[in-house]
Amino acid sequence: MTAPVEAGRPRTERPRRVVAAVALGANLGEPERTFKRALARLEQVPGVTVLRRSQWHVTAPVGGPRGSAGQPAQPDFLNGVVLVETTLGPRALLAALQELERHFGRDREREVHHGPRSLDLDLLYHGDDVVDEPDLTLPHPRLEERVFVLAPLAEVAPQRVLSRSQQTVAERLAALSQAAAAAPLPLPDPAAARAWCAAQRAAGKTLGFVPTMGALHEGHLELVRRAARENDFAVVSVFVNPLQFNDPRDLERYPRDFEGDARLLAGARCAMVFTGTLAGFFPELPAGQAPTSVDPGPAAEGLEGTFRPGHFAGVATIVDRLFDVVQPHRAYFGQKDLQQTLVVRDLAARRGGVEVVVCPTVREPSGLARSSRNTLLSPEAREDALLLSRALFAARERWRAGERDPAELERVLRGALTSPAVRVEYAAVRDPERWTAATPPGPLQRAVALVAAVVGGVRLIDNVVLSDEPTGDAGA
Repeated sequence: MTAPVEAGRPRTERPRRVVAAVALGANLGEPERTFKRALARLEQVPGVTVLRRSQWHVTAPVGGPRGSAGQPAQPDFLNGVVLVETTLGPRALLAALQELERHFGRDREREVHHGPRSLDLDLLYHGDDVVDEPDLTLPHPRLEERVFVLAPLAEVAPQRVLSRSQQTVAERLAALSQAAAAAPLPLPDPAAARAWCAAQRAAGKTLGFVPTMGALHEGHLELVRRAARENDFAVVSVFVNPLQFNDPRDLERYPRDFEGDARLLAGARCAMVFTGTLAGFFPELPAGQAPTSVDPGPAAEGLEGTFRPGHFAGVATIVDRLFDVVQPHRAYFGQKDLQQTLVVRDLAARRGGVEVVVCPTVREPSGLARSSRNTLLSPEAREDALLLSRALFAARERWRAGERDPAELERVLRGALTSPAVRVEYAAVRDPERWTAATPPGPLQRAVALVAAVVGGVRLIDNVVLSDEPTGDAGA
């Protein structure tokens, strides 16, 4: 029976109190001291009470660089999880966390994807709330895939049931830890890969495919991790395709290490990796005969198509055959090779049946786009190469300031690339959805800035989307 309301007093409802989980991460400064100060400030937020925290865990950076020629390794992260009781709604709590990040300098670090952080706070869940909006998703969309989050969460909420897997936190952590230790199955030729993939499809499994030319780096591994998250199995090909090289010297010195690549894939949840020869991919052809080229379509015109004649025909020809071998449900490509992703997207549309997923470029903390060719750069050339990303970021700032004339944006790009150490091949602006060989007429509603240059004898390409991300969601 409902208790009577005292005469003259309106009924008031008590604020809803929920338990929320917040992940903390940092690898700059003194993370443990930063965490202590951040939690003290969080305790001062009205409507928030810190219940308990995990131990602090030292983990390797996920998605970030671990060091390369001439560059120091990114420091390890300190990670942990805190449970709070709160009367704040999810957006109000998220706003409080973002204010804490700003207080500790996070705004200055957002330009570098997966770069070092002075303080990174993620709202993992907020009671049983389910939110799916552009700037807030609850539970956190990658909660169930991150061992470095699940490990501390298992200390404070081991029996919490996760919504997607319906496993407890402890069960999910054990399953991921076991999967991460498993090495991918290495197969030596396309015929063996075709049979393996056919068996998985016959069993009703979905295949996410990442085609590579080897010399794998963190950009590739991020594509593989995403393929593993979004499909039953992630499949990787490692093949230095001679059809897409117009310079024999470039083909000769391209790095090759299949065994090393397979070892790198062991922690990325790759199920199978395969390699092969040109003859193995095209066994129907007489020895020494090149396959008939696949038309790469209009997206191959201009820029890379101009400076690398025949390159995109070679890409389209081998990707078409790779799709025949794997018959994937989804194929994952890096945005760094943006013009290539447009060629592949058109190819997939003509074939049907393959969804092309374009993933963001992975950058080093300096801003340099991750590339297999970076291993060929001397320390001095690596420093000079930073001009490419700086030029792209300068064009993006002009776009954000309201500039929509592609010719003016190209002037900004070229103005930032005047060093004699950087031999520019092109610095261009294009509409990624209406590709043109020449600079499109303005004003533009969407745009991408692209550069190609030779630095220290190494040819590098990079791009930055000036407006919204292109269709799909790219750094490999």
